[in-house]
Amino acid sequence: MNKPLLALAFLLPGLASAAGLMGTTVDVRYNFEDGATIFHTLDSVVVGAGIELSCPGAAQICQVLNSTTQTLDLSDHGIRYDYAGPGSGFNNIAVNGFDFGSLFVGETLTGVQLTTNIAGLDSSRPSFSAHGLQLDMHNLSVGNQAFFQLDLQTAPVPEPASAALLLGGL
Repeated sequence: MNKPLLALAFLLPGLASAAGLMGTTVDVRYNFEDGATIFHTLDSVVVGAGIELSCPGAAQICQVLNSTTQTLDLSDHGIRYDYAGPGSGFNNIAVNGFDFGSLFVGETLTGVQLTTNIAGLDSSRPSFSAHGLQLDMHNLSVGNQAFFQLDLQTAPVPEPASAALLLGGL
């Protein structure tokens, strides 16, 4: 076996695929900058059954999401936000939105489907990379019962044996 393939063989075990987000740790951030008011929160949550973050509460994200009741529930391949209250809004500033990081250890994020009842929150608002997702919330208003659901499409990272077979064929 030549040296480049031998070196690659040691790196491949870290590429084994995993099934979804359940049991993994996801970084949930909210970025908000309005003049002198700046928040870049970070809450690392383990995805499990039930709601991962609820505001009001002790989580850093609750410093920004401080109106009535707001929750974030992460599932195997989805993120759901729910708002219950008298109605509120997200300021019309350039930096105002969610940032989800450390998504999918053995998978790559390839697409996002958005379902919502929040006017103006459309498919132009989410952006993503292989392991991260941002959702622009600036200048949006929410009614007394608002939500968004982000369904995440992924592609598995090849298993080491499959990757080695592929490389062997090349």
